[in-house]
Amino acid sequence: MGKGVSYCATCDAPLFKGKDVVVVGGGNSGITAVVDLIPIANKIYIVNVVPDLQADPILIEKIEDAENLVRLMSHDVIEIQGENVVTGVTVKSLETQKTKEISAQGVFIEIGLLPNSEFVKDFVRLSSKNEISVDCACQTSVPGVFGAGDVTTVPEKQISVAIGEGSKAALSAYKYLLMKA
Repeated sequence: MGKGVSYCATCDAPLFKGKDVVVVGGGNSGITAVVDLIPIANKIYIVNVVPDLQADPILIEKIEDAENLVRLMSHDVIEIQGENVVTGVTVKSLETQKTKEISAQGVFIEIGLLPNSEFVKDFVRLSSKNEISVDCACQTSVPGVFGAGDVTTVPEKQISVAIGEGSKAALSAYKYLLMKA
């Protein structure tokens, strides 16, 4: 982190102006990162473990004509190279098992989110994506239990959003306790 590996193109893309970058992931997160990087980066390599992109068609359309995009489908990143900063990645073809080194100054990890909700799966309602379902006051399906952050159904998985939601959940919990006292 902070040396060429990023988990947020929205936040960090401008730091890679004119540089070569690798985006890992072909779902909505990955393709959104590519969209953000197309006007900024010199060259973008998108590495995806399956043969096709899994993103929404509207997002895929936005990258179709990008001249600075190289698609590496059915590939996996097996190593990020560099001592103090990223200098490249090693990818492996899942079809041929051959490896290839790519020179790059940035790597955006955009392989999706797996919410860490296992500990409450039998306690509160979860969404189809296993996110904790919350309302606008951060209340879960169990009265007095509140949720906040990337593990909830709140859109935009960003630190700033999670901080705001955490504050909101704390205020909601406080109000709930006041009413119970």
